[in-house]
Amino acid sequence: MRPRVCQKLGAVLLCAGTVCAPAQQPEAQLARELARENDHAGAALEYRRLALALPDAAARGGFCWASAFEYLRAGDLATADRMLNRAETEAPGLVLPVPLLRTEAALAARKWDEAAFFADGILQNPAATKPEKNLAARRLATAELRKGDVPGARTGLQRAPDPATASLAAVDAYAQGRDKKPWLGGVLGLIPGCGYFYAGEWANGLRSVILNGLFIFGMVNTAQHDEWGAFAAITFFEVTWYTGSIYGGLDASHRYNRDRLERAVGGINGAATFAPDPLKLPLVSLQFSF
Repeated sequence: MRPRVCQKLGAVLLCAGTVCAPAQQPEAQLARELARENDHAGAALEYRRLALALPDAAARGGFCWASAFEYLRAGDLATADRMLNRAETEAPGLVLPVPLLRTEAALAARKWDEAAFFADGILQNPAATKPEKNLAARRLATAELRKGDVPGARTGLQRAPDPATASLAAVDAYAQGRDKKPWLGGVLGLIPGCGYFYAGEWANGLRSVILNGLFIFGMVNTAQHDEWGAFAAITFFEVTWYTGSIYGGLDASHRYNRDRLERAVGGINGAATFAPDPLKLPLVSLQFSF
């Protein structure tokens, strides 16, 4: 395991070549408390209210960015995007915090090309620091891998200033593995349980074998004793379980492929993340963790 490393980066608000660093706003205490309580929608709304109340454009931009950050954590991607637009308008100096957050939003929205675009822009920006580029390289690799471009994911990680050994190992492990074929899982599902076995879901496979076996036994037994009402009921349930075995084998293959990809993405990113220092807002000072 790599040790957890925390690094801080001050992303100041620039106005005509000078640094505008508004003093800490005591009014932001409520927003900070809401964020600590995981009420991210409430924190976002409070930061948004603070942005409207301030006369300084740079400070408004900082709070708009913080609002977008909390909206993203709340899962409201559309509003987060609107707040980022406002942050860019109010504080053009946020040339790196905005694309960093846009990258996260694009990944959350499953817009892989858009996420790769913003991450690549950060890597090409000479003003970006090592923590920013290290994070952007991981996010770029994530977007490329989700698009199915394994070489692109590897190349993205190689652009990180610091060696991304664990992340590269995750990509290599993914490349060495093989996806399951959903159509083959469905065909094997014609034999109860085999579709699940193919995808490595042994418990589901055994359950399918046992239940289908019990229903088939019940069908044979009721037919031998001319219990046709019970036979019809058992047959109905057996048809349901049998078709479920077929579709289950197909779904199990999809789950296998999805889980394999998620493990690789998790290995690429590890604990890599960032967040603003809430005590410094509206000055956007980012804290990075790897």
